[in-house]
This record gives sequence, structure tokens and C-alpha cells, in this order.
Amino acid sequence: MSQLLAVGLVFPGCCSNVIFLELLVRKHPGCGNIVTFAPFLFIAVEGFLFEANLGRKQPSIPIRYYAVMVTMFFTVSLVNNYALNLNITMPLHMIFRSGSLIANMILEIIILKKRYSIFKYTSIALVSVGIFICTSMSAKQVTSQSSLSENEGFQAFTWWLRGKKIFMSYWKNSIY
Repeated sequence: MSQLLAVGLVFPGCCSNVIFLELLVRKHPGCGNIVTFAPFLFIAVEGFLFEANLGRKQPSIPIRYYAVMVTMFFTVSLVNNYALNLNITMPLHMIFRSGSLIANMILEIIILKKRYSIFKYTSIALVSVGIFICTSMSAKQVTSQSSLSENEGFQAFTWWLRGKKIFMSYWKNSIY
């Protein structure tokens, strides 16, 4: 029963988080970085107070390794926030953020020397095809904004293409 409760609370929480993030980003386009920084600050303060016991508890891992992981995660979050300024739709953004399956599989093959069944390779290929289709289909959404003048519509479309180019280069780099 506790697993069902956890799923029942996490799923609506994540969905509402995405909805409110999209509403915030549309209303205040530059707020993504503060929305990212606030939870980082909260978790750092909470961890320092309760987990590290105000710095008196010896850390399990060296702090320099932890600092590298946090810095990398924070940098990736900031880059993802920048992508929201490129007229990328929120569903497409979420698909790309969760589309790191190929990169993970390749790293596991190279570093851990893992081998997978043909079904897993096929499923990763299908997810990649789905990402490509979603990217192509989201172009129609950008060009169909009828409230913009012709010049503004062209500028919005070229800005979207810039974002698409960035995302597609990420997608291609994660394959190879």
C-alpha cells in the first residue's frame, strides 16, 4: 500500500511541477535560474543542518567529489533552463531531458563492458525515433502561431530552429 501511495503522490507532484514551471517560464522568461537555484539552496541548507549536523559529522565521501557532482548537475540544469528560452515546447523539453538512454547505454558498454539483448537495443532505437518525430512535429506548433506578424513569426521560427539545432546536436552526440 505504501508503494501505491508513493506513486500516487509523486506522479501528480511531478505533473503539477511541470505545469507550474511552464506557466512561470511563460509569464517570466528569465525565472528558470532562480527556480533551479532555490531547491539547490534549500537542499544544501537542510543537508548542512540535519545531515551534516552543522558540519560536525564526517562526510561519507570526500567533499570534493560531492562538489564536482553538484556542480555538474547544476550546470546541466542551467543549460536546460536556457533551452526554454529557445521556443522549445515544454513536452519536447521534457522528452529531451529524459532522452539520455543512448548515452547511458554507450557509457555502460564502454566503461562497464555490458552487453544487452537485441530487444533493449531496439527499444532504445525506438525511443530515439520517437524523440526525432516529436522534434519534427513541434515545428508545426511554432509556425502555426497566428497572433504574430509575418516578421515576428519568422524570427520565432528561426529562434526555434536554433534551439532545435542545439537539441539535435545533443541527440546526435549521444548516439555516437
